[in-house]
Parts: sequence; structure tokens; C-alpha cells
Amino acid sequence: MKTNKTLSAILIGFLSITAISCNKDSALTDLSLSTQNEVFVTGSQAVSITGLQENSVILYAGQSINVGAISFTEIDTDNNNVKDALKATYTLTNGWELSDVALWIGSSLSTLPANKAGNPVVGHFPFKAGSLSGSTEYSITIPFSYLNYVPGDVPVNYYVAAHATVRKLNGATYQSETAWGSGLRIVQKGNWATYFSITLTKDVVKEPEVSITETAFAYSPSLSSTFESITGDNERWGWSNGPLSNGIYNFTLYAGAGNNDITKGKAVGVVTVNYNGSIAVVSFNLNYPYKLKEAHLYAGNETLPVNKQGKYVTAPGQYPYTTSELNSSSQTFNVTGLSGQIYIVAHATVSGF
Repeated sequence: MKTNKTLSAILIGFLSITAISCNKDSALTDLSLSTQNEVFVTGSQAVSITGLQENSVILYAGQSINVGAISFTEIDTDNNNVKDALKATYTLTNGWELSDVALWIGSSLSTLPANKAGNPVVGHFPFKAGSLSGSTEYSITIPFSYLNYVPGDVPVNYYVAAHATVRKLNGATYQSETAWGSGLRIVQKGNWATYFSITLTKDVVKEPEVSITETAFAYSPSLSSTFESITGDNERWGWSNGPLSNGIYNFTLYAGAGNNDITKGKAVGVVTVNYNGSIAVVSFNLNYPYKLKEAHLYAGNETLPVNKQGKYVTAPGQYPYTTSELNSSSQTFNVTGLSGQIYIVAHATVSGF
């Protein structure tokens, strides 16, 4: 196991948001991530947060209107596989649109731009954008260098004040409102602006397991013919199955049976063919713990698929029905336009060895 000292944000790593109600008398509810919630992740998979289902807080307009959310994630801005910035995304719903946005983030509330009464001065927020009328989504990129953030073992807390001016068309006119990310009031009297906090910490990454794959073909002791017996050469092992009339047939899927020797192979599942004379439904079903990574299928009147030169084809990548990037225990193909007796060749790339 290794420790990847990069920012962790929900959907990518560990981003902990302290969610706070926007009610005047609400108390701070600490929902930050504890060590008991540490999760091992691979790559950029999502990690859940205590008390929160998403990496976001509600964006309230006029103190009580839910107009959307502001969410956070980590990003790699220079494509060197190192996360180096925090992205804050405003997303509006229910017909609301953005007019402008402004965001402040800092390690102390004392650095929040404010007037003598303590009310925030949005025009002095470091991250802002205007002339957004009609937009329902806008993102702000906050470099780690701006935050002086260096991922490490100790979580780092930041305060966020996320402001927006939003509008919604009601009849022939727009309703305009001020919106803030849900949180505690910055001042108890006057401006109802709110703030919340986020906690950044490193993610813990487990080295991905190396999975060995094997090639597999469907086989029946009474219906299978080797590729070699059909083509006259032994460049590839595997079987064609048929002829098949109307009916249901089950074939054993053998992996690693080089030279067509099933005693050297492993039975990893079953291929079922349900043929009604015009349609063949062919299903791959693997035994635990094996998984399909690819599946390839031929079904037709010829013993094997034939290329444009009229020669038999045995390479699975050239079969007419293919699917890849799988990680499942089953796959089904529906082959139409068939007639008479048919042959099938069913190939799979299988992991779990």
C-alpha cells in the first residue's frame, strides 16, 4: 500500500464538508470525516462522507429558496496525474439561472473581506465572475498554492462563503435573488450571508490488484469442431459449435484450453443458445469468481465467419458481435435474421485467475 499525498475530494478522494443549517439559531453540526471512516480507494473512485451523501451544500436564495447546490472536487490542472486545485461548481435547478458568482475561501474568518459591521463585501471576494445570465452551471478553480495547502497526514480546515445572484423567469419578468451556500450566518444582525467549512486531507490509495486473464471458448463434446479441423491450420485453438436446429443448447466455457485440450483448461461458465429458427439469444454466464472482460460471438449458416476474401476467420476480434471493457459475470447477444441450421462460435476474455 502507498499513501498518495494529494487532495482528496468526494468522488475523487476525501473531501469533508461541515454542513451547517442556514436557520438563524442553528448550531454548527460537525460532519467532518473521522479516522473511522477511512476508506481504501483505487484511482479516482468515490468515497462517502459521514453524514453527507454528496460533496455539496445547498444554495439558498432569499434565505429559504433551494435553487441548487455548490459542490467541490479535486482536479489536475496540468495533466501530470497530481491533483493541484480545488474546483467549486455552482449548479442551479428548477428554472433558476446564474447572474454572477463570488467565492471566498480561507483558513480564518478574520480574512473574509467585510465592512466595519462585519458584513461581507462580495466585490472584494478573490474568485468571482459576472455576466452569467442564462447559465445554470459555473465552476471556479482554486489552486492549492493559493490556499497554501500541502496534502499531509493532518487535515486542514478552510471556511467558504459562496455567493451568487440568481434569477428565474416568472411570466414576462425575472425574479432576482441573492443566494448563499448553506451555513452559519456571518453576522447575527444585518446581512444574512452564510458560510460553511470544508476539511481537506490526503487520500489513501491501495495498489490495484493485477488480474490475470485467459481466453475462453464454448465447447460441447457432441457439437464442437476444432478450428484446426475446419481450416487445416493450428494457428488458433477454439471450437465451432453446430449445426444447431431450433432448441436450447448449453455449452461449457473453457478457458486456457490450449491445443483444444480441455484437461488443461478451466471450466469458467456456461454459454446458452436459445434458437427459434430466426433469432438466437446467446448468453454468457460465468461462475464465481470469474468475470467477463470481453465477449465475441459468431452465429450463422457457415461453420465459421467468412471475410471479404471468402476465407474463414477465427480471430475473435473479427466476429460480427463483440463487446469489450466489461467487468461482469454475464453478457447476452440477440442475433436476428437467421434461418435454417446455424453454427455458433462464442469467445470470451475472462479474469479471476
